[in-house]
Amino acid sequence: MRSFIWLGTLGALYLFFIFTKPVKAPAPIRVEKTIEVVSASALPEGVVVKPLEAVVETSPVDIEKGKAIYLSTCIKCHNKDPNVKGPIGPQMVDAPLELMQIKVTTGRYPDVLPEGFVPKRKTKQMTKFPNLAKDVPSIHAYVQSLKK
Repeated sequence: MRSFIWLGTLGALYLFFIFTKPVKAPAPIRVEKTIEVVSASALPEGVVVKPLEAVVETSPVDIEKGKAIYLSTCIKCHNKDPNVKGPIGPQMVDAPLELMQIKVTTGRYPDVLPEGFVPKRKTKQMTKFPNLAKDVPSIHAYVQSLKK
């Protein structure tokens, strides 16, 4: 008798999970900020305005982390030297960071390739590694450090 109750309970739970709809996540809260732009002539005397510059720094820690990931994961298809094509994958030194980010996480090239970039292999496919998305800048820094 207990086994029938047990099976009935499991069956009810099974049906509950199959036929219930997943709850949607709430919409993200959007915060808008306004910035007042002032012309240089309206600034107080003596105030110097410098143009904003994009600064990208790679520390030795990032390069070492990228090296470890590259040597443990990437050389299965790419060459140990990123300047040389591997048995399956092409050389990697010319790949822009954005392209590498998309290629590693999705396994495919983006719909629109960066200007001037030409894929080096006809297959254009790759094993995707979405778990490495946050580490792609380190891998890219390591590959660029070996550029000849």
